[in-house]
Amino acid sequence: HWQSFGQGPDLVLLHGWGMNGAVWQQTVESLQADFCVHVVDLPGYGFSAEHHGEDLAQIAAMVLKDAPEKAVWLGWSLG
Repeated sequence: HWQSFGQGPDLVLLHGWGMNGAVWQQTVESLQADFCVHVVDLPGYGFSAEHHGEDLAQIAAMVLKDAPEKAVWLGWSLG
């Protein structure tokens, strides 16, 4: 599940394990004036459909199929 906010260069935000895209709310509010901020809910989190045992390569393919062609990616996880 993807949500997009603002206009400008594409910036994709990925949440960490056990979280969802909502963790980026304050970041989106700060950056949407200068960027088109895309917030991703990874499979099984937030508004995304549950995943059914897909491996990492399959999950990456699911995310990338809806991704902008050129973007800066920012992830947040444990540590």
